[in-house]
Amino acid sequence: MHRLNHLRCCRTPVRRPQLVSRNFNTTNSNSTTNVSKNDFASTLITYNHPTAPLAAFNQRLAEKLRYRSSPKRLLQEVLVITDEIKSKKLRFDLNTYNALLVAYMRARNDNGILTTLRDMKENGIKPTLESYNTMLEAFGVNGRLGSQAEVLEDMKQNNIALSLTSYTHLLQGALASNAVEHALDIMDQMKTEGIQPNAVCYTMVINSCLQVHDSETAFQLLKEAEDTGMVAVSNPRMYLDVMRVTAFNDACEQAEYCWNKAINKYAMRPDEGTCLNVLRVAAKSGNAKLATDVIRQLSTSGFPYKEHYFSPLMEAFVVKKDLKSAFNVLDIMRVSGVAPTSRTTLTIRQALRDNIQAIDDAYYLLEELKKEGRNVDVTAFNVIVEACAEAQDLQRTVATYREAQNLGVVPDIDTYNAVLEACVKTANKGMGNVVINEMKKADIMPNVDTYSRMIALSCTQRNYEDAFSYLEEMKSYGVIPPQSCYSNLTRKLAAAGDPRFHMALEEMETFGYPVTSRIRALWK
Repeated sequence: MHRLNHLRCCRTPVRRPQLVSRNFNTTNSNSTTNVSKNDFASTLITYNHPTAPLAAFNQRLAEKLRYRSSPKRLLQEVLVITDEIKSKKLRFDLNTYNALLVAYMRARNDNGILTTLRDMKENGIKPTLESYNTMLEAFGVNGRLGSQAEVLEDMKQNNIALSLTSYTHLLQGALASNAVEHALDIMDQMKTEGIQPNAVCYTMVINSCLQVHDSETAFQLLKEAEDTGMVAVSNPRMYLDVMRVTAFNDACEQAEYCWNKAINKYAMRPDEGTCLNVLRVAAKSGNAKLATDVIRQLSTSGFPYKEHYFSPLMEAFVVKKDLKSAFNVLDIMRVSGVAPTSRTTLTIRQALRDNIQAIDDAYYLLEELKKEGRNVDVTAFNVIVEACAEAQDLQRTVATYREAQNLGVVPDIDTYNAVLEACVKTANKGMGNVVINEMKKADIMPNVDTYSRMIALSCTQRNYEDAFSYLEEMKSYGVIPPQSCYSNLTRKLAAAGDPRFHMALEEMETFGYPVTSRIRALWK
């Protein structure tokens, strides 16, 4: 019974059943046979005795590694067992050393790993691929590329080829030390050696590229991983991550590709910030289709329509030189419950700036919309009036303003302010008074911009007393006049040598506006 138990715990396959059968399968009981049996038992015990206790210790080590415990505690428990082995004057075998390496690796004790490697060499124990991978993992976690290089050199001397696991740990080390270029070189080496990177490898390197905003390389790796079918199966969210950085870098085509994969194919739900960033790059690149998809996704995700959702779509049409579609966006906004403003049409205004032909072409587009039975939004009409005023063409400004009724447009406060701006630029007080009267007849209340323009217009005239009337009227409504009103007024008063200049300065200080030395120097 003792011998059978001994054979079970022995891992060395020494002369198994065949030898046992040859020595014991007999009916003779002479002394010669008894001696043979005793010699065989003695041989077994002598051969296996040194390893049998070590196998038990190794079993204990394996059990410790299987249990969940803190790395430091695990290392202490493993070292206690190895001290017992030393006290029994037993020599460590490969299993013992591998257990030590794992314990040191989990505790992130790099010095312990190096010491263990030296002991293995001194005791004639050759590390296996498993041993080397444990070392590479330990040094990879801490980003110790130099130590990984030593391990690689040792593997080369022992003719042990790197596995996929080995390369994964090398990548981990390169990325832990922010050596992205080195990680890319490792990926190339893997392919050269015929080892296909797995999803973990691609994910690690792509994420590192994204951290340094290298969206081009990240996208190339994403496509490469996609061709192998890895990303789509293991981590479709990677499309969302790459999309964020490609949008940040204004790479519209790449962002659109990732959008189609992440949202249209895998039904992922990006946050509002990501959508707005994609909207921005879509507008900049003139990609109206992508902008439309993003707005639709925002609505699907439960975000209520907002003005700044539609402005990028309008900008995309402007970039494509499709003003007609841009004007249609304004009507879509109204239908969606969002009131467009002059901010919405800013991109159109910039496109028309100081270009009379473009202004006229834009006006003709409004006429086309009217003929097609479509609604002409007042903000579309206003942006053309504003462009005429900015070009300092009062005649064209007024002529456009007079066409409001023919286009089915009811002028609003922004319309009248735009015409007043043209009057200010051309110093035409008479037309300004006409506009003010028509605005009153339309029962439209003036706003701060209206008063500011009337004060500025009054300051272009020799008789500027109306400026004080408009200023007091603003204050009577509890409105603090803008700083621009005082800037225009003080310049006029200083030029005219009007002592009310000093009163204006006092009022500026009362309202908290800075009175600089340059403003005071206006008075001579």
